[in-house]
Amino acid sequence: MRQIAKASRLFHVKASRLFRVAFVSTVLVAVVGAFVDAFVVAGFSQRSRSSAAKREYFTEDELDLIRDAQELRYRVPTYFKLAERRLIFIGLKQQSDKEKEKEKKEEQQRLKDAQKAGTAPAGKKAPEDPLGYLDDFTRSELLRGYAQAVDEVMSNIDDSYNRKLDVRDSLEDLEKFLRETIPLVEKFQPKNDSERSAMNDALDKAREAMTGAKEALSIVPKTEKKRKQ
Repeated sequence: MRQIAKASRLFHVKASRLFRVAFVSTVLVAVVGAFVDAFVVAGFSQRSRSSAAKREYFTEDELDLIRDAQELRYRVPTYFKLAERRLIFIGLKQQSDKEKEKEKKEEQQRLKDAQKAGTAPAGKKAPEDPLGYLDDFTRSELLRGYAQAVDEVMSNIDDSYNRKLDVRDSLEDLEKFLRETIPLVEKFQPKNDSERSAMNDALDKAREAMTGAKEALSIVPKTEKKRKQ
């Protein structure tokens, strides 16, 4: 893989995180000599509207889930799950009874594990509605949480690629996730300027990520090995 200013990254994201700001993205494709490689540089330089508060759009429990998912093949699906929860809670995505039951069981198991590790009170019970905690967020914040998840997936894939790790599966999963969720976000009906701004920012980030994922898939070769489960 060729080097540009000693960088070998698929997505180049500046230190300031998108979930606190919205950026105007630019995709540059370069060709160098015999290598003929496309290199995606997503520039995120423009701050979001001043009305978008700088804050974290994940809860502390969600951050624990992310921290527990150390490997890329676990972390990426975790971010997707958190993003999907927000789309479900807003009403943009439906959740089947089977999916609801699975969510409940996963929450119960996580609580048992935490109690066993001594990080949760022994008498604590899993919530009846695993998504009920999202009621603490506004609709604008939920959309920004979706955008945050997408941005973090890009950053994690980029970091793994920079460390010479296999990222092909995660790129394919990102492209599929965006292909399925962008049409859902497009159906969101904002009720005020804050929600309209959040929707536009979320769509900008998702479309930017989609462009980056497609370009990156043209760079990262397919592997013959089977996916790890």
